[in-house]
Amino acid sequence: MNVRIQGRAVLFLCSFLVGLFILTGCMSERELGRHSVLLHNKEIIKEAIPPSFTGQDLILPIQIEEGQFNSVSGWLNNDKIIYTTNVGLGSNIYTYNIFNGENQLIFESDAPVSSITVSPSGNQLLIHSVPTTYGGIITIIDDNGNEIMSERIEAFDFVIEWNPYDENILLLSLFSEDWDFSTQRLNLADKSMVSIELEEPFIQWKSADEVIYLDWDQQQPSLLAPLMKKPLTKGGEQVVFDEIYYMKAIKNYIMTITIPSDKINESVYTFLSNDFNEVASFTFPHLTRYSDWLIPYFDFTENHQIFTLAPLYYSEFDTYGEGFQLLSLNIDKGEETVILDDLGNEPISCSPNGANCLYGFYLEKLININTKEMTEIVKE
Repeated sequence: MNVRIQGRAVLFLCSFLVGLFILTGCMSERELGRHSVLLHNKEIIKEAIPPSFTGQDLILPIQIEEGQFNSVSGWLNNDKIIYTTNVGLGSNIYTYNIFNGENQLIFESDAPVSSITVSPSGNQLLIHSVPTTYGGIITIIDDNGNEIMSERIEAFDFVIEWNPYDENILLLSLFSEDWDFSTQRLNLADKSMVSIELEEPFIQWKSADEVIYLDWDQQQPSLLAPLMKKPLTKGGEQVVFDEIYYMKAIKNYIMTITIPSDKINESVYTFLSNDFNEVASFTFPHLTRYSDWLIPYFDFTENHQIFTLAPLYYSEFDTYGEGFQLLSLNIDKGEETVILDDLGNEPISCSPNGANCLYGFYLEKLININTKEMTEIVKE
């Protein structure tokens, strides 16, 4: 506004030629002012966009503050990962922002931490520490390290299924040394743990109060089993599909793996809605092992995408000499994209938006899906 007023005053007081000269200069000033405003607005807009989408550089590797790096456990959100260090006889747990380098100690354990399970939303963590061989402590904290609940368990091993429809509810299948199991329903709202009867220890959530599982015949072992669904609050399990090799449920989707009887060299990955209607299907060559088929590592993201490793051709696992492709599968569109070639079959964990994936037996490397670059998380 000041530029316009000054311009008009100069034009009024000066002759035509001088005024024209000054007008030209004022217009340049006006354009410069407009350019500055645009730059300022761009900075404001850029600051409002999460770093994951602006091409901001990664701040890696992590500088370990105390102890020795143990492993990365996954993502809390698109920017933060969680990792563990060994400190004396215990463990420290940290969150780390890969874009701004913020390193935060959120939990210290006097006993070694065996595993960390992140809730589906990334807002809570279940930490399993092992002060003794056959006993352990499970501690649930929020993403800032505040304790929600802690419970001692007596088990040789256990598996966890966090309810993605109600994150106050978890199912824990506890195994004895001879692999007998019992299942506990853990409620974080009232901090209770109650035994429930389930036919199988490896169950998945279909909805807030219904589970699915593969009903393996213990008397006649087989590579295939029927897929069952069962309400937790009452009986009445029901067969959904016959002859399923593997299944995995996430919020609103179910993935099954089958081996066609007429194409035994292939695995069919089928994605179903919660009411068991097919959404998409993909076929890959698979590798056979002594008593079963290999399922390469995979992970889901929140935008209906799955990243999976896949062999190049059918073979026996022990004689397969090629690497694996990292593939991106878009469930909604039924599209398959090759991200990288010649990788090993190692664990993978991807950010919720699918922009980056952790990779490796300790999730010690990070793959940028857009640039296809791989970066070390920690440099020993």
